[in-house]
Amino acid sequence: MQDIFERMQRIISEQFSVDEDEITMDTSFEEDLGADSVDLVELVMSMEEAFDIGEVQEDELSGLSTVGDCVNFLTSKLDD
Repeated sequence: MQDIFERMQRIISEQFSVDEDEITMDTSFEEDLGADSVDLVELVMSMEEAFDIGEVQEDELSGLSTVGDCVNFLTSKLDD
């Protein structure tokens, strides 16, 4: 899980131009990073590519509002 979190930090840092150290499991995409729907689509595409998880379905994304949500989601996808 720590490895997934660190990889997500790098992806988010690049995409949102924030320091990796500022990104925690509790970081909210919309509230803390100011992400809009386009940003989130780009983030999901980056996650799909970086973690080789295939296409993520829209209904799977509804509960992903923080970095921790994404890390938990990726952990469960990679364990399948």
